[in-house]
Amino acid sequence: MKQTKIAIIALLLVMVFSLGSLAAVPYATYTYDIDGNMALSPDAYVPDSLIDSETLKLETPLKNAKDLFVDEYGNFYIVDTGNNRVLVCNKNYEVQFSISEFYNANGVFDKLAGPQGVFVNGIEIFVADTENNRLVVFDRETGAFKRTIEQPESDIMPEDSVYKPIAVAVDTAGRIYVVSSTTTYGVIAMNADGNFLGFLGAQKVTPSAFDIFWRNFQTKAQRQQTAQHVPTEFNNITIDEDGFIYVTTSTIDESSQQNAIETKSTSADYAPVKMLNPKGNDVMRRSGFFPPSGEVKVETELMATAGATDGAAQRPSGASKIIDVALGPSGMWSIIDEKRSKVFTYDEDGNLLYIFGDKGSQLGNIQSIQSIVYKGDDMLVLDKSNNTITIYKRTEYGDTLVSALQNTQDRHYDKAAIYWEQILQKNSNFDMAYIGIGDSLYRQGDYEGAMEMYQMAHAVEDYSNSFKQIRKAWMEKYIIIVPIVVVAFFILLSKFFKYANKVNLAGQKMKDKRNFKETFLYTFHIIFHPFDGFWDMKHEKRGSMAAALTVVVITILSFIYKSAGTSYIFNPDSKGVSYMGEILGVLLPYLLWGIANWCLTTLFDGEGRMRDIFMSTGYALMPIPMMIIPTTICSNFLLLEEGGILTMINVIGYIWAGFLIFFAMSVIHDYPISKNVVTCLGTIVGMAFIMFIGVLFSGLLGKIVSFVYNIYVELSYRM
Repeated sequence: MKQTKIAIIALLLVMVFSLGSLAAVPYATYTYDIDGNMALSPDAYVPDSLIDSETLKLETPLKNAKDLFVDEYGNFYIVDTGNNRVLVCNKNYEVQFSISEFYNANGVFDKLAGPQGVFVNGIEIFVADTENNRLVVFDRETGAFKRTIEQPESDIMPEDSVYKPIAVAVDTAGRIYVVSSTTTYGVIAMNADGNFLGFLGAQKVTPSAFDIFWRNFQTKAQRQQTAQHVPTEFNNITIDEDGFIYVTTSTIDESSQQNAIETKSTSADYAPVKMLNPKGNDVMRRSGFFPPSGEVKVETELMATAGATDGAAQRPSGASKIIDVALGPSGMWSIIDEKRSKVFTYDEDGNLLYIFGDKGSQLGNIQSIQSIVYKGDDMLVLDKSNNTITIYKRTEYGDTLVSALQNTQDRHYDKAAIYWEQILQKNSNFDMAYIGIGDSLYRQGDYEGAMEMYQMAHAVEDYSNSFKQIRKAWMEKYIIIVPIVVVAFFILLSKFFKYANKVNLAGQKMKDKRNFKETFLYTFHIIFHPFDGFWDMKHEKRGSMAAALTVVVITILSFIYKSAGTSYIFNPDSKGVSYMGEILGVLLPYLLWGIANWCLTTLFDGEGRMRDIFMSTGYALMPIPMMIIPTTICSNFLLLEEGGILTMINVIGYIWAGFLIFFAMSVIHDYPISKNVVTCLGTIVGMAFIMFIGVLFSGLLGKIVSFVYNIYVELSYRM
């Protein structure tokens, strides 16, 4: 009995502590799957403590702090913009000294004015002295003044340009990279002496059609003024040990950025964060489901599920506003969204690892996020509203994730697989874990097992590579079967066309009635001889409506087979066969074309009857299933990089059918080419008009039905 009580008390204590730990995290950690659905994740970082002016024992409190930096020894630097100083702290967050006032190289008393950025290399502290339009360099150990770097001079720099350095980074060779808030040409690169080297990574600007049109009516001065106001400047910068520069911008057109997210674009044109090589080329890998751009689901109503405590209507919407980037361990890097006060973390390939954070006043929430840095296993985030720095501790889940990434980087795939399996036990929704395990199985030669893991993670390219090895082994074993099958296929195809041609030659004789076989095989005469074929079909009655509808049915079945039979490599987003969708996808355009064309050609002296239009259109569809069926079969034997062959063949089928329909309309209506072009275009417009009328009518009918039903309900209650 005593042991039972002890067990119950222990269980209650565990529950209490568990609830306490849950309550300590006022936000949800989550990722996104390939469809853009939010998937909750274990916390990778949890809030631990808060650093403020009192913690730092400052006589003058922090005011409008703008930037953080951590050096390789864990020393901590704070840019206290409002107080015109930079605070230098040791790894225990104890202030060692402050940089604010100094005697410059001329021996004149000087001081910082509105500094906004800091960078520290092995021997020096570089401060972006924003309001003084310069960089100031201090000794790392003592904080003593060393030199100033004024605005660089170059013929490339516009004469009236204003230099406002807000962020700075320095590589191992001493080259200095500066972000100026008023410079729209990219990152300013200088050598160690401050001499101008050039601009790096200028953002691409795509003017709207209206802007291009309006520029034709502007004066030269107006065009220059318009160009100067193009918002393409960067807002922050950092650099890794290999000299690759990470830059962020929040001035990209939001609709373009949002469109890039929705289309899963890997282009850097509208990317809010870039990784530049020393030449200024963007080399960031964007292999994730969505580009590294911050929030994926930007609609207001969905934000409330991300751990928010207030109403969905209060949540921000639109693309993220990225204002800082920080480099973490094992190739990880993080960006922060000023709109939502969230942290987004990615791996070196651009795969999303986790998202956390939210606005609020609880420990762990940030009211107005400003800067982010890594400090060993900790993450530090600056809140500019409260002038506080939140310390986040990495959890066991976060440690496991780092170990998995590090072993993957070191090519220790077997060890990495162990960590990925541990991650899956805690987060079965994490696709990268499946990829990690798949990589391990691939290198062990278990290609089928690797394909299964890759398919679960929607890693189509990796799946294709595994299938390549299986296909290679099969080809080596059954090499003789492939040419036999190919030769047999073409022999049978040749025999079929010879037989169809024989039947069609015999069918040239006038007959009162032709059987179904003759009218159906006549399809293969039409597709190769459209002008003669459609003329004979109309005047010598060599076709039939039954054969035309059979071709339509075959076309529908081919699309159903394509939806069901295409391999995973070429149809990774398949959610099963939508029979009704495939049927309507063929039948609806077929009916709309026939009706619209008949309505239009009746007014413009067309000689074809409605039956002729539907019959000839049905016959003209045959090239589509002729191409779709074999390409669907072949999709199960081809690799991802060979998919262009299938696309080309299918496109040929569609174009072929389109030309046949065009020629059919010309022949049966006895139209010249020019008039046929006009009527075909008019038919397409007519199809759209009929659809509009149909939607309008169905909407009105629905309202009438609803109105009658409401009256019935009202009367039933009154009676």
